[in-house]
Formats: sequence, structure tokens, C-alpha cells
Amino acid sequence: MNRELGDGFLESLMVSLQDERVIEKIKAIAEAGSFNQMGEYKELLKEKEKEIARLQQEIESKKEEISEYQIKITHLNGKMEAYFAELQKRRADYREAEELYEAVQQLSQSTKSSLKGIFKGGSVQEFIVCGVQYENISSLWDFIKNEIMEGREQEREILLALFLYFFQEYSKTYETPLYRIQQVKMNEVFREDLYIRALNSKISGNITDILLPGYISINGKTIKKSVVRI
Repeated sequence: MNRELGDGFLESLMVSLQDERVIEKIKAIAEAGSFNQMGEYKELLKEKEKEIARLQQEIESKKEEISEYQIKITHLNGKMEAYFAELQKRRADYREAEELYEAVQQLSQSTKSSLKGIFKGGSVQEFIVCGVQYENISSLWDFIKNEIMEGREQEREILLALFLYFFQEYSKTYETPLYRIQQVKMNEVFREDLYIRALNSKISGNITDILLPGYISINGKTIKKSVVRI
């Protein structure tokens, strides 16, 4: 009996499906479902487009940040290189000061005693602090000159290196140095108003040796005449 009912239902259904009104209704339902589904897809697509736009804005913002950081890094690298170069220079200057300090320790006892009034203390740091003071540079120059004029030139090379080093270091403390080394040319005719004639020199003639360079002020005034041999 159930089979008969089932067969009847199927026959009725098949007949209904052939009815144009039913067919149209089914189409309308199918189209409505498709439309709703399409609408959902469109909404989802809009959301994704908004998300993509937001992410693109974030990417652009991050790119700008990265660009700013790169500029800062370049600037900092430049500063670091400048600091490193300055540090290397200072190390080189300090090494030179250390070498000169050690050289001074090898000078004769009489010379070291004479320099005690110029270089006080017993460390490289104190040696540098004393050496860059103008009064001490001037006194050192006078001492070297007196040694040369009295014929004591055995230690002149060390003393001259000492003077030139601290003269240069003192000059660095000013944007425009107050003094500069006097320019003397070999074989130049000796002039008493410019130079000092050293021991064992001729009365006149051409300069054959520069024993101690003098220095002049920024306006050209001679402060210390160079000691030369004729």
C-alpha cells in the first residue's frame, strides 16, 4: 500500500513539474537564491577590497618609516665615521706624545733637570697639559736656542721634535692659529733682522742649516727668530 502511495506521489510530482507555473516558480526561487548568494559574494568582495586598501596604506606608511630610518642610519653612520676618524687621530696624537715622553726620559740628567720647570708631573697626561701651554712652549724654544748657542746640539733632535709637536698642538686649540712657523729657505742670504746666527757660523753668506725654526704672529710680526748656520 505504501508502494502504491509512493508511486502516486511521484506521478503527481512529475505532473506538477510539467506545469509552467510550477516551473516558473522554481526558476524564481533558484534565481532569488542565486541573487542572494551573489549579493553575499559582492559584500565579501567589498570587505576584502577595503582590507586590501587598508593594508596598502599600512605598507606605504611603513615604507615611509623605513625611508626615514634609512636617512637616520646614513646620518648616524656618517657621524660614527667622523667620530672614529677623530678617535684614530687622537690616538695617533697620543701615541706621538707617549713616544716623546719616553724620549724625554732618555735625555741627559742636566737637560731633564732644566726641563723640570717646563714639564711638571710624572705622567704622559701631565706632560701634555704642560706642553700645550704657550708660556711653556716659549720657554722650551728659549732653552733649545741657548743649548744651540752654547754648542750643545747632541740632544737638539729630540728637543726640536718636542717643540714642533707642542707648537702644532697649541695651534689646534684656535680656529685661526695665533702663530705660525717662520719660513726659512736653504741657501737664502742671511739677514740679521730675521734670523739668529748660530755658533761656528760665518759673518755673512747663505744659510746652510736651519737648527731651530722661529715663529711669527698672525699679523707677520717676528716673535722668535730662526736659529740658522751660515
